[in-house]
Amino acid sequence: MGENNDIFKIKSVGNKFVVSEDKRKTISPHNSLKHFREADIPALCDQCKYRSVDAGGNGKCPKYEEDAVCTIRKDYISFINQLDTRNPEDLKEMMDIVAKITFENVMMTATQSKFDGGTPDKNGRSEINVLMNLVKGINDLNNKITITEKKEFSKEGDINTIFRQIKARGIDKT
Repeated sequence: MGENNDIFKIKSVGNKFVVSEDKRKTISPHNSLKHFREADIPALCDQCKYRSVDAGGNGKCPKYEEDAVCTIRKDYISFINQLDTRNPEDLKEMMDIVAKITFENVMMTATQSKFDGGTPDKNGRSEINVLMNLVKGINDLNNKITITEKKEFSKEGDINTIFRQIKARGIDKT
């Protein structure tokens, strides 16, 4: 009897069954957290796993409506369309949102690590790196300084005036 599935191979040796594990397909308990974070929200409420319990879901969606199009998607799209990626303030707002989500992930990963006896988790370290890069990017946007200089010359070519303006985070300094 030699049944096979994706992860385990079962074969008979004499009067015993031996199970061998395919290590390439096994999910480590420390790396399994990433498998729970799938963006699996369909366009229709009736197809979503977060629909109401009565409709066969887990009941977590606060905006579920029978036979409706996903309202959460529409809310996100309208919010995204209001932002301008060429505007540093809008970029900062987007980065703030992502940083808050990432910080929550870091805290949850740290808590899970404590529950697992302080075992280091590569996903936790990855989330920390993402958070640090976001914080650095937000800091760079906040510390942006623009210097403009205007020179006026006389007919003879001599400099009459020099006007230098320094702008930092929307505050003018001369």
